[in-house]
Amino acid sequence: MPIKLSITEAIIRPGLEPGAVDVFLEFICYYGGPLPEDLLPQFKCPVLVAWGEKDPWDPIKLGRAYGNFDAAPQVSPLSNEDEKPEMVNPLIESVVARHSKSSTALAPGI
Repeated sequence: MPIKLSITEAIIRPGLEPGAVDVFLEFICYYGGPLPEDLLPQFKCPVLVAWGEKDPWDPIKLGRAYGNFDAAPQVSPLSNEDEKPEMVNPLIESVVARHSKSSTALAPGI
């Protein structure tokens, strides 16, 4: 039986995860640089947008909006495994291979 959380608990709970405070502080102390939506129109090459499907603070809907930019025609949802290279690296390699000028595979170890 799933545990039902109050709204307050649902908001606070992600912040209790290890490292979450650092992420939160980085987010609320945004340094004022350019936003992705300001930069994406300037890209002439494809951009990979990977977003956690269950991101507790930034829903996947926000990430999918980047798919409206020509440089990022596809947003790749991650099952919140963005810190696992064995899951993320193949995604990056497939994007590079798909947009590479040559059809050769990536060199081993890259």
